[in-house]
Formats: sequence, C-alpha cells, structure tokens
Amino acid sequence: MPELKENTVQQTLCMPLWGRAVAAKKYPSLFPDHDAGRIVKEMGVDWSGKKLYRFQYMWMCCLIRQYNMAWEIRHYLKKHPRATVVELGAGLSCLRRQMGNETNSWYCLDMENVIPLREKHIPLGKLERNVVCDLNDFSWFDQIDFRPEDGIVFTAGGLFYYFEKEQVHRLLCAMAERFPGGMVTFDAVNAAGLKGVNAEVKMAGNKTKSFFSLEKPKEELEGWSNCIVNVAERDYIDGYLKGGWRKSIVTRFFAWVMRTFHMSFMIHGEFRKR
Repeated sequence: MPELKENTVQQTLCMPLWGRAVAAKKYPSLFPDHDAGRIVKEMGVDWSGKKLYRFQYMWMCCLIRQYNMAWEIRHYLKKHPRATVVELGAGLSCLRRQMGNETNSWYCLDMENVIPLREKHIPLGKLERNVVCDLNDFSWFDQIDFRPEDGIVFTAGGLFYYFEKEQVHRLLCAMAERFPGGMVTFDAVNAAGLKGVNAEVKMAGNKTKSFFSLEKPKEELEGWSNCIVNVAERDYIDGYLKGGWRKSIVTRFFAWVMRTFHMSFMIHGEFRKR
C-alpha cells in the first residue's frame, strides 16, 4: 500500500483526522464521529504532542468543518432528494457515515496514494464509490453519474488551500459548465488567514505551503464565470453550529478575531441551471 510521504499535501489529511478524534471524544453528542478514533489507532497516528492541538480552537475546527459540510449537504438534499454527493479531496473523511446516508450516490475523490487508505480503513456504503484522480485533470468528470434533473452537491473541506488560485478558478468554472444546477461548498480564508493556515501546517510538522485565499468571495467567484451564481458566505465557527459546546477563553478570542477581520469562512456557491 502506498505510504504518505512527509511534507506532502496528502500527509495533511492526518491533521483533520486527529482533530476529529479529539473533538469527538470530548463532545460525542455534538456531531458523532465513531470512526476517527478507530482510524487513528489503526494507523498508529499519535499527535498528542503536536503544538497544533494544545488549543481547543484547533481541534474543534476539524469537527465544526464536518458539521458545516453536513449542514450544506442536508440543505441541498431537502430540495434535491435524489442528488449525487461528491467529496473533493475526501482524505479520510467519514462524512457519509456520520450523516447515516445510504440513499444518495456518493463519490469520494482523492489521489492514488490516499484512496488505498480509505479502502483499508473506511467501509464503503452501498451507493458509495472511491475514485482515484487528479482534480486538475478534468477527466474525472466522466466518472460521476450526473443527471441534471436530480442535482449534485460538491464539498471541498480543507482542500483548496493547497491549490493555486488559478487552479481553483479553472476547476470551479469547468464544474459549473459541466454540472448545471449543482452546488459547491468549501472553507476558505483571506490573505491574513492564509498566514494562519501555513502556521498551523508548520505546527503539525509539515512543510507544505498553502496558496489559495479570497478577499471578496461573492465578487470574485461570480466574476470568474456567469455560471457561478448565488455565492454566499457564513462564519466558520458560529455560522452553522450555534451551541452544544463550551468555548474556552482562547477559542472565543480566536473566533472573534477570525470573524472580525474576515479571516476564515464557509463558502456556498451554485451552478446556474440551463
């Protein structure tokens, strides 16, 4: 089985995995994640000594992102109950299992050295499929069973940071052309927030650099293509999850800084129907 090389984008998948495991243990009723702790043990991952996870804010962000993505998927499925779900850069996400979804076609896309890890540690659902691909090679579009009348929703959790802006531009524009009526949701930061992302990755012991940021998400994304419409953003920490956990003083401070200076947010965008 391919190994995750040090200081690669693929290795960063251990960051949200460990964060989810810690958060799920401390707040099991908030957004149950019964897989993260198990996978951590199976992989022999021990990041208990990493500086990154000394603060509640860091590991809670991993669980909250899953919660936010699940909210967006559920919201879309209310109007499009037969829609296809696609996780871009799925890593070791167990989002389908956490949501208990066995009714929608679900695709998990990632690189050739990541998908074998998914296949080893995460059982496939009856309508779930893992797809090996390079997201910048749009031939993966052909592997997605898409019916415009049913709809399609894409997630990209913690992914686009590692892309150049032009790569995200090309990808989203191509997706909007190919999957009309669909929706995409992802987390993003502004230029100041990007410095924080790079610092977090460095604290995790990885030298991988992040590149992608947005200053005015709606203006920028809708300006890329007339097929990208109704772009909206929400606060990352408090935009979806309103309660159920007690924030430490440090967490409240970080959340205030991120919100006040528009440093971290969730993006929702739609692809124009034809």
